[in-house]
Amino acid sequence: MRHPAKGPKLDIAVVAILAAYGTLVLATFWDRPYLAALLLVPPPIILCAILGDPKRAVAMGLAGAILGPLTEMACVKGGLWTYANTGGLPYVPPWNFPIWACFPPALWLLARALLRTDVPRFYSPRTLVLALAGVGAEIAIFVALGQNTPQALVGGAVLAAALILAFREKATMVMMGAGALLGPLCESLPIYVGAWWYAAPAEIFGMPSYMIIAYAIFGGLVGHASAAAGALLAGD
Repeated sequence: MRHPAKGPKLDIAVVAILAAYGTLVLATFWDRPYLAALLLVPPPIILCAILGDPKRAVAMGLAGAILGPLTEMACVKGGLWTYANTGGLPYVPPWNFPIWACFPPALWLLARALLRTDVPRFYSPRTLVLALAGVGAEIAIFVALGQNTPQALVGGAVLAAALILAFREKATMVMMGAGALLGPLCESLPIYVGAWWYAAPAEIFGMPSYMIIAYAIFGGLVGHASAAAGALLAGD
């Protein structure tokens, strides 16, 4: 059992250190995407190990490694942003997969640290379907409105409100806040060095301002989707 005082601090420290590590890897090796991918394999393993319950944690990481890149592929196809070097892969570079595998365990570690609660062990299939539908709605909204920041902000605000109403849990708010913070901060340095760029004008951290709310929404959705997938695959 973790020490009650040290556990939350450890969770937050690990997420912060690995977020900084991932940012530096992408900023340094974005033009060598396969090397970057290799260097980004350890962070999701570490995060899943600290989260505990290996079978569930691995399922959550895999959910992130699938949902994140698929969402990005749709957004790149829709013209929202472009990667400078995909290593020959369509739309996204190979490091996209391990970096997104980090997202669900990192979100739940922060939720655990702030709320003193573990990942729920029971989720219904309906929750997974609802979260996946939300991801689809987010893609549709931002691809359709992403060239017009004010409209994208309005559409994102409506979806964010719907997400909060659909998942009326404190963990939802924590994961949305964590997504809104981690995403833009981790993107800023790689964007600065030219790893990728957005089609809409950059307004904050090298990206259009609607990306903050987009990350918040995706944080809440992928957090619940991954936890539901973990519970279902783990047999709970």
